Amino acid sequence: MVSNLLTCTYGYINMIALYEFPMPAPKKKVSLTQQAQPKHAALADALEIEVRRLAPGTPIPAVTTLMERFQMSQGTVVHALRHLRSKGLVMRPPRRKRLVAVTRSPHHGAVLNILLLRSQWSSPDYDAMSYALLTEANQQRLHLEILHYGSGRQSEIATALQAHDAIVILPSSTDSGPLYSLVEDTRKPVVMLWEKAPIRGAMSVADDDLKLGSMATKHLLKLGHKKVVAFLSEPLTPSTQRRLAGWEQVMRAAGHKHPEQLLIDCSVEPGKDAIVGSYEKLRRWLYQNNERLPASSVFCLGWTGALGMLRALREVGLEVPRDVSILSHGGENRLCEFTNPALTVVQCNLADFASEALNLVKEVCLGRTPAKTDVLLPPFLIERESTRTITPRKPQHTHPS
Repeated sequence: MVSNLLTCTYGYINMIALYEFPMPAPKKKVSLTQQAQPKHAALADALEIEVRRLAPGTPIPAVTTLMERFQMSQGTVVHALRHLRSKGLVMRPPRRKRLVAVTRSPHHGAVLNILLLRSQWSSPDYDAMSYALLTEANQQRLHLEILHYGSGRQSEIATALQAHDAIVILPSSTDSGPLYSLVEDTRKPVVMLWEKAPIRGAMSVADDDLKLGSMATKHLLKLGHKKVVAFLSEPLTPSTQRRLAGWEQVMRAAGHKHPEQLLIDCSVEPGKDAIVGSYEKLRRWLYQNNERLPASSVFCLGWTGALGMLRALREVGLEVPRDVSILSHGGENRLCEFTNPALTVVQCNLADFASEALNLVKEVCLGRTPAKTDVLLPPFLIERESTRTITPRKPQHTHPS
């Protein structure tokens, strides 16, 4: 189901482009190209205002219609429509070719109104988590509204915070700072996902990253690898630091006194493409080190690094898993299933993230005290084709002539 949210094929684009539907035109031409935010986010905001005025089931204009009206590319329009789908504002009913508006009344049988704050930047992890939270909210009869935060949106966010009973936050390494002070001033129940929030009284749901790093490293050692490289592709956050600490603890316990010598740091700056950036840095690193890694196995602290590493190793003639075994943190999306070879991962259950987060805010809103305010989810291993067992070589005995 998550893959349906993340993927929009050209076939689907062509199908919805066959239809053209009326929608009230704005009194003035909306200029989106001068916005500070990305074009697709600005377009999504403009469309959201109009979609909310439509009756449930009203067809949404075709991609071609929106392209002509807003003078935007096909990719920008499709991206904006994906944002509206992730917010639950539009949907494509079963066996229907057309997107339609969805009822968004916050008082239509909902127990609580919850605001999900996520970064304006597109991300498979953000999209998958947003979809999981929407699904869980519907099951629990909660109303979940999604709002993208970023520069220049403080006034809009402040208004939305006052209109909801509780807040769930998906943090970003680039633009979360001003957000926290706004949220803290509301004095409403807050749950941060992935990290512990720097907000007084906030709750959290996160991976047990220390255990995750330890589990990944122990598995590679159990397969017969003598050493495990740690590969960093994204900005260092508290969660990646804990994964790194888990890796280091296991390596030291295995007799490696200087595990830092096995760390390859190809991390990018916040906001940069970690897949492309880590790939380019790793290619330079391999060139400088005779196109060889210092170990036969790698633990990628983020799935972005695993994707970059697969390509970089292939281009220098190293085959996975014949020459190098790769195990990665799986993130919240399913991309690791579709690489070649498919990646062995350690991850947590996405549905558990959603249910634990919404249960926490519901408990507090209903006047009850949760048993735990900081929940750590246990990781689990999914074995795929990117790792293999190392068979010890049998000693060769020479026979006297």
